[in-house]
Amino acid sequence: MKFDSHLFKTSSTNLEYIEAGSGDTVLFLHGLGYKGTTYNEVIEQISHSHHVYAPNLHFSVHAQAISSLEEYIDVLQKFIRAKKLKRITIIGHSFGGGIALKLAESNSNISRLILTGTAGLPMSYSIAQFSFLLIVKTWHELKYKKPFSILVRLVWDFSLFTIKLLPHFSKMTQAVTNMTNEEHIQFQNIHIPALLLWGKNDEIFPQSYAERLNHKLTNSKLIIVNGNHDLILFEYQKFNNLFTEYCKQKTGSRN
Repeated sequence: MKFDSHLFKTSSTNLEYIEAGSGDTVLFLHGLGYKGTTYNEVIEQISHSHHVYAPNLHFSVHAQAISSLEEYIDVLQKFIRAKKLKRITIIGHSFGGGIALKLAESNSNISRLILTGTAGLPMSYSIAQFSFLLIVKTWHELKYKKPFSILVRLVWDFSLFTIKLLPHFSKMTQAVTNMTNEEHIQFQNIHIPALLLWGKNDEIFPQSYAERLNHKLTNSKLIIVNGNHDLILFEYQKFNNLFTEYCKQKTGSRN
């Protein structure tokens, strides 16, 4: 499916985003190294019943290699205001889930979070450890009996992202380390319903991490399913079914 591509300009950066579907608003925030179109299948499924906006989070503010969490939030807040988005459901995967949590602290237009394999709590990984886990994750995904085209697209998009940032590698790794090794989220300020969909074999953030996150979010529900860190990509139909079922509920409930 071909999605409409657009550009949102601010004084500090240009935010690329894709848009699809109609209905209630979904803001789709992708994982590190990916982009909206990496998730073609799941966005197409969701767009049958929702109006989806999927911004490219790899924008740069002040010519930095990768923006800080606060700068991501500032640009996305401007985007939400400019588009006059209301009653937003945010879907966040990995890196994008961490941004979703930070955004949910203060934006009253966000009504629900759907998070999978999400950052947000400190994880004491070195860059070497993190890189090793990414290799393990990719190796596991080679064993999936799913469309091989998804894995090819995932690896291609991540490789292009890495090559683009090679000249700024030290700044990028420091920014990623800061975002994953420190607690940035004020969980006491997040009261909206949150669904945590977690792969039983998540290589980056294990089930114990998901349970900690579930405990931190006072109105959350944790569902563990078969899959790994990228289950949203490879199990997109299962993800869409759980997403649709949860959206029918008026409120979240704790596990």
